[in-house]
Amino acid sequence: MKNFSFDIMTGTLIFIAMFVFFSQVHPIVLFDGDDWNVISDARVGLPKWGGWNPIKVMPETLFPICGYFAAYVVLPIVGDYLTAFTLAAALTVSIFIAAYVWLFVKLTENVFKLDKLSANILGVIFLLLHFAVFLKHNTQDNLYLFHTTDADCYFNYVLPNLLNAALVLFVARVDVTKKFFERVTPAALTLFFVLYLAIFSNVLSSCVLAIYVFVELMSRVELKKFNLRKFFAANKTLFVLLIFWLISLLFEANGGRAKSMTHEASYFGLVIDTAAMLIPSLLFDNRGSALMIFAIVTLPFLWRADKELWRVVKKFLLCLPLWAAYIILVTARADLTYALRPDVQFGFFFFVFVIFLTTLGFWLKKFPRAAFIVPILAFGLFTWIFSGKRTLCPSTFNHVPESICVEVSQHIINQIVAADRAGLSEVTITVPKGDDVDNYPFPLYMGQNISRTLHAHGMISHRLEVKIQPDATLNERFNLP
Repeated sequence: MKNFSFDIMTGTLIFIAMFVFFSQVHPIVLFDGDDWNVISDARVGLPKWGGWNPIKVMPETLFPICGYFAAYVVLPIVGDYLTAFTLAAALTVSIFIAAYVWLFVKLTENVFKLDKLSANILGVIFLLLHFAVFLKHNTQDNLYLFHTTDADCYFNYVLPNLLNAALVLFVARVDVTKKFFERVTPAALTLFFVLYLAIFSNVLSSCVLAIYVFVELMSRVELKKFNLRKFFAANKTLFVLLIFWLISLLFEANGGRAKSMTHEASYFGLVIDTAAMLIPSLLFDNRGSALMIFAIVTLPFLWRADKELWRVVKKFLLCLPLWAAYIILVTARADLTYALRPDVQFGFFFFVFVIFLTTLGFWLKKFPRAAFIVPILAFGLFTWIFSGKRTLCPSTFNHVPESICVEVSQHIINQIVAADRAGLSEVTITVPKGDDVDNYPFPLYMGQNISRTLHAHGMISHRLEVKIQPDATLNERFNLP
């Protein structure tokens, strides 16, 4: 009971810390055209052949659910629409992160064989590394692995990343091929549904789970007595996962978004260019290399002294080049710059963190009194991340401060609400001047989306015809570029 309470306490503290971070420190806010579109445009929860985003079932259903929860559960309590969304989104992201870290703690307890206290402290370090890996000295707007470009991308990238990585931590601890799906139980149903959401979320996130499952399968091959039929029967759950993932890639490759990203340049040349950008970024532009050096130095000792831990870390090591190769091939086909986004590089550093903390756990097992240093290490890492000499980057378009995003969004909402109360059927609203193509981040086509969203969320009594009028004076008023 004491151990259970300790796990619950650690998970609760992590949830509270993340909720404060995503609601107060760097709140998730509604701001650009993409945010206003998807939040009320729920799709059918099935992959759609030929759709714009054929497989994004999880983000394009969870985001609208979060929006409706904000509008009809949180808004009546807090009384402010934008605050209600921020709280609902922060709640969602914080739950995912807490569950993700909790599964890492369970891995360290059950596979690394660490005691409860050491496992939970390593869990805290695991979380902090996500904020530390891109930190630079005495600089503003540092990136971190939960950073993204807007509220919409939290549901399209960050949450799929967390879900797929969490499932890797679960599969690394629990052998799902051993009778897990033989009977329809609540646990089996839940896991099957979660796996479905993970695979049909984002091809740049689902690869984390698929790559680990592939490596797990390869680790079970015994060449001397290999029989394909028996091997498939013994591991059919993992095979089915990979088959579904390959089907998801086929769906995505034939979607509208993928077809719109055609390039005149040679694909081979794009692959080379992407690799030339990504590999130095992964190896030199962050703190992950220091963690890998520590792990590599430890590996010979671990290989000789702890074969079980070696089998664990070997799988995660094999995932690194496979992940890099996959991301290079996919982002070269889509957009080269995707490969440099922290919410795309998440999978690589997830594997790095597990490898590093596995090797650290090895030394803690070998020298138990070294556990006295671990709380100091966690405390030092925490204070270093949140030193006053540096700041973290807002997850908003063009890194606009969240407070300004709220002011701009409130300005937009007020104009439409006022027109609705006046009984108008159409209204022209002013927005800041954006780019010269379609005025992004406030595109000329966003009027219908805002009207639909505000009506669906009960903010206006009927849908209005909303026309967008860019106004450069608003850029000065709100201090926007």
